[in-house]
Amino acid sequence: MRPALTYIEWLWRAEGEVPIDPPLSAAEAFARLDPLFRTPDTTYAVKGDTLTYVKHNPAAQDKLATFTSGTMRVARSEDGAAKLVFSVRSKALLMVFLAPLLFLAFAQVMSAANDWEKAAMEAERAEAKAAGKLKDDDKAKPKAELHPLDKMLGAPEPEDPSKKKDENKDKEKFETTPAYVLAGMFFLLFIVGRVLEPWLLKRTLRAALASAPSDSAYAGSQAELCSGTS
Repeated sequence: MRPALTYIEWLWRAEGEVPIDPPLSAAEAFARLDPLFRTPDTTYAVKGDTLTYVKHNPAAQDKLATFTSGTMRVARSEDGAAKLVFSVRSKALLMVFLAPLLFLAFAQVMSAANDWEKAAMEAERAEAKAAGKLKDDDKAKPKAELHPLDKMLGAPEPEDPSKKKDENKDKEKFETTPAYVLAGMFFLLFIVGRVLEPWLLKRTLRAALASAPSDSAYAGSQAELCSGTS
Protein backbone atom coordinates (compact mmCIF):
# COMPACT_ATOMS: atom_id res chain seq x y z
CA MET A 1 0.00 0.00 0.00
CA ARG A 2 2.78 2.43 0.91
CA PRO A 3 4.70 2.10 -2.41
CA ALA A 4 1.48 2.72 -4.35
CA LEU A 5 0.66 5.73 -2.18
CA THR A 6 4.09 7.24 -2.82
CA TYR A 7 3.26 7.71 -6.51
CA ILE A 8 0.29 9.97 -5.75
CA GLU A 9 1.63 11.83 -2.71
CA TRP A 10 2.86 14.63 -4.98
CA LEU A 11 -0.78 15.71 -5.23
CA TRP A 12 -0.77 17.05 -1.67
CA ARG A 13 2.95 17.07 -0.89
CA ALA A 14 5.48 19.75 -1.81
CA GLU A 15 9.26 19.46 -1.72
CA GLY A 16 11.92 22.00 -2.50
CA GLU A 17 14.77 24.05 -1.16
CA VAL A 18 15.53 27.66 -0.33
CA PRO A 19 19.11 29.01 -0.40
CA ILE A 20 20.36 30.52 2.88
CA ASP A 21 22.52 33.50 1.99
CA PRO A 22 24.59 34.32 3.93
CA PRO A 23 24.97 30.78 5.28
CA LEU A 24 23.55 30.15 8.74
CA SER A 25 23.86 27.28 11.17
CA ALA A 26 20.80 25.12 11.79
CA ALA A 27 20.21 26.84 15.16
CA GLU A 28 20.41 30.30 13.58
CA ALA A 29 18.12 29.34 10.68
CA PHE A 30 15.49 27.80 12.95
CA ALA A 31 15.66 30.83 15.24
CA ARG A 32 14.59 32.98 12.29
CA LEU A 33 11.85 30.53 11.34
CA ASP A 34 10.64 30.33 14.94
CA PRO A 35 7.78 32.92 14.58
CA LEU A 36 6.18 30.79 11.86
CA PHE A 37 5.71 27.95 14.35
CA ARG A 38 4.85 29.92 17.48
CA THR A 39 1.17 29.97 16.58
CA PRO A 40 -1.88 28.42 18.28
CA ASP A 41 -2.35 24.65 17.89
CA THR A 42 1.14 24.19 16.45
CA THR A 43 3.71 21.74 17.77
CA TYR A 44 7.24 21.36 16.48
CA ALA A 45 10.44 19.62 17.42
CA VAL A 46 14.04 20.37 16.52
CA LYS A 47 16.61 17.62 16.47
CA GLY A 48 20.03 18.45 15.11
CA ASP A 49 19.64 20.03 11.69
CA THR A 50 15.97 18.98 11.21
CA LEU A 51 12.73 20.63 12.32
CA THR A 52 9.46 18.67 12.32
CA TYR A 53 6.12 20.42 12.78
CA VAL A 54 2.37 19.77 12.85
CA LYS A 55 -0.41 22.36 12.72
CA HIS A 56 -3.62 20.87 14.09
CA ASN A 57 -6.10 23.66 13.32
CA PRO A 58 -4.28 26.63 11.77
CA ALA A 59 -5.95 30.01 11.55
CA ALA A 60 -6.56 31.56 8.14
CA GLN A 61 -3.89 34.21 8.76
CA ASP A 62 -1.26 31.57 9.57
CA LYS A 63 1.43 31.83 6.90
CA LEU A 64 1.80 28.04 6.88
CA ALA A 65 -1.93 27.28 7.06
CA THR A 66 -1.94 25.47 3.70
CA PHE A 67 0.85 23.05 4.63
CA THR A 68 -0.14 21.60 7.99
CA SER A 69 2.77 19.22 8.58
CA GLY A 70 6.25 18.47 7.35
CA THR A 71 9.98 18.68 7.94
CA MET A 72 12.65 21.30 7.26
CA ARG A 73 16.35 20.55 7.22
CA VAL A 74 19.41 22.78 6.95
CA ALA A 75 21.93 21.26 4.55
CA ARG A 76 25.42 22.41 3.61
CA SER A 77 27.31 21.73 0.42
CA GLU A 78 31.05 21.13 0.15
CA ASP A 79 31.68 24.75 -0.86
CA GLY A 80 30.06 26.01 2.36
CA ALA A 81 26.75 27.14 0.86
CA ALA A 82 23.70 26.45 2.99
CA LYS A 83 20.12 25.73 2.01
CA LEU A 84 16.83 24.88 3.71
CA VAL A 85 15.36 21.65 2.32
CA PHE A 86 11.64 21.18 3.03
CA SER A 87 9.10 18.41 2.59
CA VAL A 88 5.56 19.42 3.58
CA ARG A 89 2.03 18.08 3.25
CA SER A 90 -1.28 19.87 2.69
CA LYS A 91 -4.69 18.57 3.74
CA ALA A 92 -6.27 21.50 1.89
CA LEU A 93 -4.78 20.45 -1.45
CA LEU A 94 -5.93 16.88 -0.83
CA MET A 95 -9.51 18.03 -0.14
CA VAL A 96 -9.57 20.25 -3.23
CA PHE A 97 -8.27 17.33 -5.30
CA LEU A 98 -10.97 14.99 -3.98
CA ALA A 99 -13.82 17.52 -4.44
CA PRO A 100 -14.04 17.12 -8.27
CA LEU A 101 -14.16 13.35 -7.89
CA LEU A 102 -17.04 13.72 -5.44
CA PHE A 103 -19.02 15.96 -7.80
CA LEU A 104 -18.32 13.65 -10.73
CA ALA A 105 -19.65 10.77 -8.65
CA PHE A 106 -22.81 12.79 -7.94
CA ALA A 107 -23.20 13.49 -11.66
CA GLN A 108 -22.87 9.81 -12.51
CA VAL A 109 -25.46 8.85 -9.88
CA MET A 110 -27.90 11.48 -11.20
CA SER A 111 -27.27 10.39 -14.79
CA ALA A 112 -27.97 6.77 -13.84
CA ALA A 113 -31.16 7.87 -12.07
CA ASN A 114 -32.25 9.77 -15.20
CA ASP A 115 -31.60 6.73 -17.39
CA TRP A 116 -33.54 4.51 -15.01
CA GLU A 117 -36.46 6.96 -14.92
CA LYS A 118 -36.50 7.26 -18.71
CA ALA A 119 -36.36 3.48 -19.18
CA ALA A 120 -39.19 3.01 -16.68
CA MET A 121 -41.37 5.59 -18.46
CA GLU A 122 -40.72 4.06 -21.86
CA ALA A 123 -41.48 0.56 -20.55
CA GLU A 124 -44.71 1.79 -18.96
CA ARG A 125 -45.75 3.59 -22.12
CA ALA A 126 -44.94 0.56 -24.30
CA GLU A 127 -46.95 -1.68 -21.99
CA ALA A 128 -49.95 0.68 -22.07
CA LYS A 129 -49.73 0.98 -25.84
CA ALA A 130 -49.59 -2.79 -26.26
CA ALA A 131 -52.67 -3.15 -24.05
CA GLY A 132 -54.52 -0.46 -25.99
CA LYS A 133 -54.97 1.64 -22.91
CA LEU A 134 -53.36 4.89 -23.99
CA LYS A 135 -55.03 7.86 -22.40
CA ASP A 136 -56.43 10.64 -24.48
CA ASP A 137 -53.64 12.90 -23.29
CA ASP A 138 -51.05 10.45 -24.59
CA LYS A 139 -52.53 10.36 -28.08
CA ALA A 140 -51.27 12.77 -30.67
CA LYS A 141 -53.27 15.97 -30.79
CA PRO A 142 -53.64 17.95 -33.99
CA LYS A 143 -51.85 21.22 -34.16
CA ALA A 144 -54.20 24.19 -33.88
CA GLU A 145 -54.40 26.35 -36.98
CA LEU A 146 -54.44 30.14 -36.92
CA HIS A 147 -57.35 32.03 -38.36
CA PRO A 148 -56.40 33.70 -41.67
CA LEU A 149 -57.10 37.09 -40.11
CA ASP A 150 -54.68 36.30 -37.23
CA LYS A 151 -52.03 35.27 -39.73
CA MET A 152 -52.51 38.51 -41.60
CA LEU A 153 -52.04 40.45 -38.35
CA GLY A 154 -48.80 38.57 -37.64
CA ALA A 155 -49.90 36.46 -34.68
CA PRO A 156 -47.40 33.74 -33.67
CA GLU A 157 -48.03 30.14 -34.58
CA PRO A 158 -49.52 28.03 -31.73
CA GLU A 159 -47.26 25.48 -30.09
CA ASP A 160 -47.31 21.94 -31.34
CA PRO A 161 -48.71 19.80 -28.47
CA SER A 162 -46.81 16.70 -29.57
CA LYS A 163 -43.53 18.62 -29.75
CA LYS A 164 -44.09 20.12 -26.31
CA LYS A 165 -44.86 16.68 -24.92
CA ASP A 166 -41.66 15.26 -26.44
CA GLU A 167 -39.64 18.08 -24.87
CA ASN A 168 -41.13 17.39 -21.45
CA LYS A 169 -40.47 13.68 -21.90
CA ASP A 170 -36.82 14.22 -22.84
CA LYS A 171 -36.21 16.64 -19.99
CA GLU A 172 -33.98 15.13 -17.32
CA LYS A 173 -35.36 14.82 -13.83
CA PHE A 174 -31.95 15.52 -12.25
CA GLU A 175 -29.72 18.22 -13.73
CA THR A 176 -26.15 16.95 -14.04
CA THR A 177 -24.66 20.14 -15.52
CA PRO A 178 -24.14 21.95 -12.16
CA ALA A 179 -22.20 18.94 -10.81
CA TYR A 180 -19.90 18.93 -13.85
CA VAL A 181 -19.39 22.71 -13.57
CA LEU A 182 -18.45 22.45 -9.89
CA ALA A 183 -16.09 19.56 -10.63
CA GLY A 184 -14.35 21.66 -13.28
CA MET A 185 -14.07 24.66 -10.94
CA PHE A 186 -12.51 22.62 -8.14
CA PHE A 187 -10.12 20.92 -10.57
CA LEU A 188 -8.97 24.32 -11.84
CA LEU A 189 -8.61 25.51 -8.24
CA PHE A 190 -6.43 22.48 -7.46
CA ILE A 191 -4.16 23.11 -10.46
CA VAL A 192 -3.71 26.76 -9.49
CA GLY A 193 -3.12 25.92 -5.81
CA ARG A 194 -0.69 23.10 -6.61
CA VAL A 195 1.51 25.57 -8.49
CA LEU A 196 0.93 28.73 -6.46
CA GLU A 197 1.09 27.44 -2.87
CA PRO A 198 4.62 25.93 -3.02
CA TRP A 199 5.83 29.19 -4.60
CA LEU A 200 4.24 31.20 -1.79
CA LEU A 201 5.80 28.86 0.77
CA LYS A 202 9.27 29.43 -0.68
CA ARG A 203 8.70 33.19 -0.59
CA THR A 204 7.61 32.99 3.06
CA LEU A 205 10.63 30.92 4.07
CA ARG A 206 12.99 33.16 2.13
CA ALA A 207 11.60 36.26 3.87
CA ALA A 208 11.80 34.61 7.30
CA LEU A 209 15.42 33.54 6.78
CA ALA A 210 16.34 37.07 5.72
CA SER A 211 14.73 38.66 8.79
CA ALA A 212 16.36 39.41 12.14
CA PRO A 213 16.71 36.43 14.49
CA SER A 214 13.87 35.79 16.92
CA ASP A 215 14.45 36.48 20.62
CA SER A 216 13.65 32.84 21.25
CA ALA A 217 16.79 31.68 19.45
CA TYR A 218 17.71 28.07 19.80
CA ALA A 219 20.79 26.80 21.53
CA GLY A 220 22.39 24.12 19.40
CA SER A 221 21.87 21.39 21.96
CA GLN A 222 18.40 22.55 23.05
CA ALA A 223 14.79 22.24 21.98
CA GLU A 224 13.89 18.61 21.70
CA LEU A 225 10.24 19.69 21.70
CA CYS A 226 8.69 23.14 21.53
CA SER A 227 5.06 24.22 21.32
CA GLY A 228 3.54 27.44 19.99
CA THR A 229 1.14 28.90 22.56
CA SER A 230 0.59 32.46 21.50
